[in-house]
Amino acid sequence: MKIAAIEILDLKNIPVKPPLFKDPVRSSATLVKVETDEGLIGVSHIYGPTPTVSAALIKEELTPFLKGQDPLETERLMHHMLWRFNSRGHGGIWNFAVSAIDIALWDIKGKHYKTPVWRLLGGAQKTLPAYITFGVRAYSNEELVEAAKHWVSNGQSRLKIQVGRLNIRGKMDVPGTSAEHREDSPAQDEERVRAVREAVGDSVELMVDANCLMKYDAAVRWCKRLEPYNLMWFEEPIVHNDVHLLSELRRQTSIPIAAGARENFHKLSELVVQRAVDYLNVGVGFVGGFTMGMKAAAVAHAFNTPIGNSDHFSHHLHAAVPNGWRAEFSVNSWPVSKVIFRDVPDPVNGWVTLSEKPGLGVEINEDAVREFRI
Repeated sequence: MKIAAIEILDLKNIPVKPPLFKDPVRSSATLVKVETDEGLIGVSHIYGPTPTVSAALIKEELTPFLKGQDPLETERLMHHMLWRFNSRGHGGIWNFAVSAIDIALWDIKGKHYKTPVWRLLGGAQKTLPAYITFGVRAYSNEELVEAAKHWVSNGQSRLKIQVGRLNIRGKMDVPGTSAEHREDSPAQDEERVRAVREAVGDSVELMVDANCLMKYDAAVRWCKRLEPYNLMWFEEPIVHNDVHLLSELRRQTSIPIAAGARENFHKLSELVVQRAVDYLNVGVGFVGGFTMGMKAAAVAHAFNTPIGNSDHFSHHLHAAVPNGWRAEFSVNSWPVSKVIFRDVPDPVNGWVTLSEKPGLGVEINEDAVREFRI
Protein backbone atom coordinates (compact mmCIF):
# COMPACT_ATOMS: atom_id res chain seq x y z
CA MET A 1 0.00 0.00 0.00
CA LYS A 2 1.32 3.44 -0.99
CA ILE A 3 0.32 7.06 -0.45
CA ALA A 4 -1.26 8.18 -3.72
CA ALA A 5 -2.51 11.71 -3.03
CA ILE A 6 -2.90 14.39 -0.36
CA GLU A 7 -5.72 16.93 -0.59
CA ILE A 8 -6.27 20.15 1.39
CA LEU A 9 -9.82 21.42 1.91
CA ASP A 10 -10.25 25.02 3.09
CA LEU A 11 -13.61 25.70 4.75
CA LYS A 12 -14.78 29.18 5.79
CA ASN A 13 -17.76 30.86 7.48
CA ILE A 14 -18.85 27.79 9.42
CA PRO A 15 -21.56 29.00 11.84
CA VAL A 16 -21.41 27.87 15.47
CA LYS A 17 -23.47 29.25 18.33
CA PRO A 18 -22.31 28.73 21.93
CA PRO A 19 -25.03 28.89 24.60
CA LEU A 20 -26.41 32.42 25.18
CA PHE A 21 -24.78 33.86 22.05
CA LYS A 22 -27.34 35.89 20.11
CA ASP A 23 -25.57 35.51 16.78
CA PRO A 24 -23.48 32.64 15.37
CA VAL A 25 -19.70 32.87 15.45
CA ARG A 26 -18.13 32.23 12.05
CA SER A 27 -15.25 29.75 12.11
CA SER A 28 -12.92 28.14 9.61
CA ALA A 29 -11.21 24.78 9.22
CA THR A 30 -8.49 23.38 6.98
CA LEU A 31 -8.95 19.66 6.41
CA VAL A 32 -6.42 17.11 5.18
CA LYS A 33 -7.21 13.93 3.24
CA VAL A 34 -4.48 11.34 2.61
CA GLU A 35 -5.49 8.73 0.03
CA THR A 36 -3.78 5.42 -0.68
CA ASP A 37 -3.56 3.40 -3.89
CA GLU A 38 -5.86 0.84 -2.22
CA GLY A 39 -8.63 3.38 -1.66
CA LEU A 40 -8.19 3.94 2.08
CA ILE A 41 -8.50 7.60 3.12
CA GLY A 42 -7.12 9.11 6.30
CA VAL A 43 -8.52 12.41 7.54
CA SER A 44 -7.39 15.17 9.89
CA HIS A 45 -7.26 18.94 10.02
CA ILE A 46 -4.52 21.50 10.43
CA TYR A 47 -4.14 23.12 13.85
CA GLY A 48 -2.37 26.33 14.77
CA PRO A 49 -2.95 30.04 14.12
CA THR A 50 -1.73 30.04 10.47
CA PRO A 51 -3.22 26.96 8.75
CA THR A 52 -2.69 28.38 5.25
CA VAL A 53 1.07 28.40 5.82
CA SER A 54 1.05 24.82 7.13
CA ALA A 55 -1.11 23.84 4.14
CA ALA A 56 1.48 25.35 1.78
CA LEU A 57 4.22 23.31 3.48
CA ILE A 58 2.15 20.16 3.02
CA LYS A 59 1.44 20.92 -0.65
CA GLU A 60 4.88 22.09 -1.70
CA GLU A 61 7.24 20.03 0.44
CA LEU A 62 5.63 17.13 2.28
CA THR A 63 3.37 15.81 -0.49
CA PRO A 64 6.16 15.22 -3.04
CA PHE A 65 8.17 13.45 -0.35
CA LEU A 66 5.27 11.32 0.92
CA LYS A 67 3.75 10.16 -2.36
CA GLY A 68 4.72 6.55 -2.98
CA GLN A 69 5.61 5.92 0.68
CA ASP A 70 4.04 3.21 2.84
CA PRO A 71 1.48 4.96 5.10
CA LEU A 72 1.78 2.25 7.76
CA GLU A 73 5.41 3.14 8.48
CA THR A 74 4.49 6.10 10.69
CA GLU A 75 7.65 6.01 12.80
CA ARG A 76 9.94 5.94 9.77
CA LEU A 77 8.05 8.71 8.01
CA MET A 78 8.09 10.95 11.09
CA HIS A 79 11.83 10.36 11.49
CA HIS A 80 12.53 11.19 7.83
CA MET A 81 10.25 14.26 7.80
CA LEU A 82 12.10 15.53 10.86
CA TRP A 83 15.59 15.14 9.44
CA ARG A 84 14.68 16.25 5.92
CA PHE A 85 12.61 19.34 6.78
CA ASN A 86 13.32 20.26 10.42
CA SER A 87 16.66 18.83 11.50
CA ARG A 88 16.97 21.27 14.44
CA GLY A 89 13.64 20.23 15.94
CA HIS A 90 11.89 23.61 15.89
CA GLY A 91 8.19 23.87 16.70
CA GLY A 92 5.62 25.96 14.89
CA ILE A 93 4.58 25.57 11.26
CA TRP A 94 6.45 22.32 10.61
CA ASN A 95 4.92 20.75 13.71
CA PHE A 96 1.38 21.75 12.72
CA ALA A 97 1.87 20.35 9.20
CA VAL A 98 3.41 17.00 10.12
CA SER A 99 0.92 16.58 12.97
CA ALA A 100 -1.95 16.77 10.48
CA ILE A 101 -0.21 14.26 8.20
CA ASP A 102 0.57 11.86 11.05
CA ILE A 103 -3.01 11.95 12.37
CA ALA A 104 -4.31 11.03 8.90
CA LEU A 105 -1.73 8.24 8.56
CA TRP A 106 -2.86 6.70 11.85
CA ASP A 107 -6.44 6.93 10.60
CA ILE A 108 -5.34 4.89 7.57
CA LYS A 109 -3.47 2.45 9.78
CA GLY A 110 -6.52 1.91 11.98
CA LYS A 111 -8.73 1.34 8.95
CA HIS A 112 -6.18 -1.05 7.43
CA TYR A 113 -6.05 -3.15 10.62
CA LYS A 114 -9.79 -2.64 11.25
CA THR A 115 -9.05 -1.25 14.72
CA PRO A 116 -9.75 2.14 16.37
CA VAL A 117 -6.62 4.26 16.79
CA TRP A 118 -6.97 4.44 20.59
CA ARG A 119 -6.91 0.64 20.76
CA LEU A 120 -4.11 0.30 18.20
CA LEU A 121 -1.96 2.67 20.28
CA GLY A 122 -2.49 0.75 23.52
CA GLY A 123 -6.14 0.62 24.50
CA ALA A 124 -5.71 1.56 28.15
CA GLN A 125 -9.22 2.94 28.66
CA LYS A 126 -12.26 3.29 26.43
CA THR A 127 -14.00 5.96 28.52
CA LEU A 128 -12.44 9.24 29.67
CA PRO A 129 -13.58 11.91 32.15
CA ALA A 130 -14.60 14.93 30.05
CA TYR A 131 -14.75 18.66 30.73
CA ILE A 132 -16.34 21.58 28.91
CA THR A 133 -14.30 24.70 28.15
CA PHE A 134 -17.29 27.00 28.28
CA GLY A 135 -16.27 30.23 30.03
CA VAL A 136 -15.27 32.45 27.12
CA ARG A 137 -14.26 36.04 27.75
CA ALA A 138 -17.13 37.38 25.65
CA TYR A 139 -19.63 36.44 28.38
CA SER A 140 -20.66 39.02 30.92
CA ASN A 141 -20.60 37.85 34.54
CA GLU A 142 -24.30 37.09 34.41
CA GLU A 143 -24.01 35.20 31.11
CA LEU A 144 -21.06 33.24 32.45
CA VAL A 145 -23.15 32.01 35.38
CA GLU A 146 -26.08 31.13 33.13
CA ALA A 147 -23.80 29.23 30.76
CA ALA A 148 -22.35 27.28 33.70
CA LYS A 149 -25.84 26.37 34.86
CA HIS A 150 -26.71 25.29 31.32
CA TRP A 151 -23.87 22.77 31.19
CA VAL A 152 -24.49 21.44 34.68
CA SER A 153 -28.17 20.96 33.88
CA ASN A 154 -27.03 18.94 30.87
CA GLY A 155 -25.11 16.53 33.06
CA GLN A 156 -21.61 18.04 32.77
CA SER A 157 -19.70 18.15 36.03
CA ARG A 158 -16.31 19.54 34.88
CA LEU A 159 -16.05 23.11 33.56
CA LYS A 160 -13.23 25.43 32.48
CA ILE A 161 -13.25 29.24 32.45
CA GLN A 162 -10.97 31.58 30.50
CA VAL A 163 -9.27 34.15 32.72
CA GLY A 164 -6.62 36.82 32.43
CA ARG A 165 -6.81 40.43 31.28
CA LEU A 166 -10.48 40.42 30.51
CA ASN A 167 -10.64 44.06 29.49
CA ILE A 168 -8.48 47.01 28.59
CA ARG A 169 -9.54 50.48 29.66
CA GLY A 170 -13.02 49.18 30.34
CA LYS A 171 -13.50 47.54 26.94
CA MET A 172 -13.89 43.85 26.17
CA ASP A 173 -10.78 42.33 24.60
CA VAL A 174 -11.64 38.85 23.37
CA PRO A 175 -8.16 37.69 22.26
CA GLY A 176 -6.82 38.82 25.60
CA THR A 177 -3.40 40.07 24.61
CA SER A 178 -1.81 43.02 22.82
CA ALA A 179 1.06 45.43 23.23
CA GLU A 180 -1.08 47.93 25.11
CA HIS A 181 -0.77 48.49 28.83
CA ARG A 182 -3.21 46.59 31.04
CA GLU A 183 -4.07 46.71 34.68
CA ASP A 184 -2.79 43.49 36.25
CA SER A 185 -5.58 43.01 38.77
CA PRO A 186 -7.24 39.65 39.38
CA ALA A 187 -10.32 41.14 41.06
CA GLN A 188 -12.54 40.86 37.99
CA ASP A 189 -11.65 37.22 37.37
CA GLU A 190 -12.04 36.37 41.04
CA GLU A 191 -15.55 37.79 40.91
CA ARG A 192 -16.37 35.66 37.86
CA VAL A 193 -14.94 32.45 39.32
CA ARG A 194 -16.63 33.05 42.67
CA ALA A 195 -19.99 33.63 40.94
CA VAL A 196 -19.70 30.36 39.02
CA ARG A 197 -18.59 28.41 42.09
CA GLU A 198 -21.52 29.73 44.12
CA ALA A 199 -23.92 28.95 41.26
CA VAL A 200 -22.83 25.35 40.61
CA GLY A 201 -21.73 24.28 44.10
CA ASP A 202 -18.71 22.40 45.36
CA SER A 203 -19.42 19.13 43.56
CA VAL A 204 -18.64 20.60 40.12
CA GLU A 205 -14.99 20.57 39.09
CA LEU A 206 -13.73 24.00 37.96
CA MET A 207 -10.58 24.83 36.01
CA VAL A 208 -9.25 28.14 34.68
CA ASP A 209 -7.11 28.91 31.64
CA ALA A 210 -5.14 32.10 30.95
CA ASN A 211 -3.82 31.02 27.52
CA CYS A 212 -0.24 32.13 28.29
CA LEU A 213 -1.19 35.78 28.93
CA MET A 214 0.47 36.69 32.23
CA LYS A 215 3.78 37.91 33.56
CA TYR A 216 5.03 35.93 36.55
CA ASP A 217 4.07 38.52 39.18
CA ALA A 218 0.53 38.78 37.76
CA ALA A 219 0.19 34.98 37.73
CA VAL A 220 1.11 34.86 41.42
CA ARG A 221 -1.57 37.44 42.24
CA TRP A 222 -4.19 35.54 40.23
CA CYS A 223 -3.31 32.28 41.96
CA LYS A 224 -3.52 33.77 45.43
CA ARG A 225 -6.92 35.30 44.71
CA LEU A 226 -8.30 32.10 43.13
CA GLU A 227 -6.97 29.58 45.67
CA PRO A 228 -10.14 29.63 47.86
CA TYR A 229 -12.31 28.29 45.01
CA ASN A 230 -10.95 24.74 44.92
CA LEU A 231 -9.73 24.71 41.31
CA MET A 232 -8.62 21.46 39.67
CA TRP A 233 -5.94 23.31 37.69
CA PHE A 234 -4.73 26.68 36.44
CA GLU A 235 -3.85 26.20 32.78
CA GLU A 236 -1.03 28.07 31.06
CA PRO A 237 -0.93 31.13 33.32
CA ILE A 238 2.48 32.44 32.19
CA VAL A 239 3.49 33.99 28.87
CA HIS A 240 5.12 31.59 26.38
CA ASN A 241 4.80 28.71 28.85
CA ASP A 242 8.14 29.77 30.34
CA VAL A 243 9.31 26.53 31.94
CA HIS A 244 11.35 28.02 34.76
CA LEU A 245 8.70 30.57 35.73
CA LEU A 246 5.99 27.88 35.70
CA SER A 247 8.17 25.75 37.94
CA GLU A 248 8.60 28.65 40.35
CA LEU A 249 4.88 29.49 40.26
CA ARG A 250 4.04 25.87 41.05
CA ARG A 251 5.99 26.29 44.31
CA GLN A 252 4.07 29.45 45.16
CA THR A 253 0.49 28.18 44.87
CA SER A 254 -1.72 25.34 46.01
CA ILE A 255 -3.53 25.32 42.64
CA PRO A 256 -2.19 22.55 40.36
CA ILE A 257 -0.58 23.87 37.17
CA ALA A 258 -1.31 22.56 33.66
CA ALA A 259 0.46 23.55 30.44
CA GLY A 260 1.63 22.36 27.04
CA ALA A 261 -1.42 22.48 24.77
CA ARG A 262 0.37 23.82 21.67
CA GLU A 263 3.94 22.72 22.37
CA ASN A 264 6.19 20.30 20.51
CA PHE A 265 7.68 17.15 22.01
CA HIS A 266 10.86 18.82 23.28
CA LYS A 267 9.03 21.63 25.12
CA LEU A 268 6.56 19.13 26.62
CA SER A 269 9.44 16.99 27.86
CA GLU A 270 11.08 20.02 29.44
CA LEU A 271 7.86 20.98 31.23
CA VAL A 272 7.76 17.53 32.81
CA VAL A 273 11.45 17.09 33.62
CA GLN A 274 11.71 20.56 35.18
CA ARG A 275 8.65 19.81 37.37
CA ALA A 276 6.82 22.81 35.91
CA VAL A 277 3.39 21.13 35.68
CA ASP A 278 1.08 18.89 37.61
CA TYR A 279 -0.80 18.00 34.41
CA LEU A 280 0.68 17.91 30.91
CA ASN A 281 -1.59 19.08 28.10
CA VAL A 282 -0.74 17.05 25.00
CA GLY A 283 -2.49 17.87 21.71
CA VAL A 284 -1.77 15.56 18.78
CA GLY A 285 -2.34 18.44 16.35
CA PHE A 286 0.69 20.24 17.78
CA VAL A 287 3.12 17.70 19.24
CA GLY A 288 3.68 15.74 16.02
CA GLY A 289 0.57 13.61 15.76
CA PHE A 290 0.14 10.30 17.53
CA THR A 291 3.71 9.23 16.79
CA MET A 292 5.24 12.02 18.87
CA GLY A 293 2.25 12.26 21.20
CA MET A 294 2.88 8.74 22.46
CA LYS A 295 6.46 9.70 23.28
CA ALA A 296 5.30 12.77 25.22
CA ALA A 297 2.77 10.63 27.11
CA ALA A 298 5.56 8.19 27.99
CA VAL A 299 7.77 10.98 29.36
CA ALA A 300 4.86 12.21 31.46
CA HIS A 301 4.17 8.67 32.67
CA ALA A 302 7.80 8.30 33.77
CA PHE A 303 7.26 11.29 36.08
CA ASN A 304 3.80 10.19 37.28
CA THR A 305 2.19 13.11 35.45
CA PRO A 306 -1.33 12.78 33.98
CA ILE A 307 -2.04 14.08 30.47
CA GLY A 308 -5.21 15.64 29.11
CA ASN A 309 -6.75 18.50 27.12
CA SER A 310 -7.32 19.06 23.36
CA ASP A 311 -9.98 17.59 21.02
CA HIS A 312 -11.56 14.41 19.69
CA PHE A 313 -8.40 13.34 17.83
CA SER A 314 -6.27 13.73 20.95
CA HIS A 315 -8.79 11.72 22.94
CA HIS A 316 -7.52 8.64 21.09
CA LEU A 317 -4.08 9.31 22.58
CA HIS A 318 -5.46 9.89 26.08
CA ALA A 319 -7.49 6.67 25.89
CA ALA A 320 -4.47 4.72 24.69
CA VAL A 321 -2.32 5.33 27.78
CA PRO A 322 -2.90 4.77 31.51
CA ASN A 323 -2.04 8.37 32.42
CA GLY A 324 -4.68 9.81 30.07
CA TRP A 325 -6.89 11.85 32.39
CA ARG A 326 -9.10 14.69 31.09
CA ALA A 327 -10.75 15.03 27.65
CA GLU A 328 -11.56 18.58 26.59
CA PHE A 329 -14.65 19.78 24.71
CA SER A 330 -14.34 23.47 23.86
CA VAL A 331 -17.36 25.53 22.82
CA ASN A 332 -15.05 27.24 20.31
CA SER A 333 -13.93 24.13 18.40
CA TRP A 334 -16.12 21.15 19.35
CA PRO A 335 -19.22 22.49 17.49
CA VAL A 336 -17.05 23.12 14.41
CA SER A 337 -15.83 19.52 14.49
CA LYS A 338 -19.41 18.30 14.64
CA VAL A 339 -20.18 20.25 11.45
CA ILE A 340 -17.15 19.19 9.40
CA PHE A 341 -16.95 15.56 10.61
CA ARG A 342 -19.59 12.90 11.09
CA ASP A 343 -19.81 10.75 14.25
CA VAL A 344 -17.74 12.95 16.59
CA PRO A 345 -18.32 11.54 20.12
CA ASP A 346 -20.08 13.78 22.65
CA PRO A 347 -19.58 13.87 26.42
CA VAL A 348 -22.42 12.22 28.34
CA ASN A 349 -22.80 12.98 32.05
CA GLY A 350 -19.17 14.07 32.29
CA TRP A 351 -17.65 11.16 30.36
CA VAL A 352 -16.80 10.43 26.74
CA THR A 353 -16.72 6.91 25.34
CA LEU A 354 -14.54 6.36 22.30
CA SER A 355 -15.85 4.67 19.19
CA GLU A 356 -15.04 1.11 18.17
CA LYS A 357 -15.05 2.14 14.50
CA PRO A 358 -11.74 1.56 12.69
CA GLY A 359 -9.28 4.42 12.56
CA LEU A 360 -10.36 7.69 14.13
CA GLY A 361 -14.03 6.75 13.85
CA VAL A 362 -15.03 9.92 11.98
CA GLU A 363 -15.53 10.82 8.33
CA ILE A 364 -15.50 14.20 6.60
CA ASN A 365 -18.99 15.61 6.15
CA GLU A 366 -19.07 16.09 2.38
CA ASP A 367 -22.24 18.20 2.67
CA ALA A 368 -20.32 20.66 4.84
CA VAL A 369 -17.43 20.64 2.37
CA ARG A 370 -19.77 21.58 -0.48
CA GLU A 371 -21.35 24.34 1.59
CA PHE A 372 -18.31 25.97 3.16
CA ARG A 373 -15.38 25.19 0.85
CA ILE A 374 -13.62 28.12 -0.79
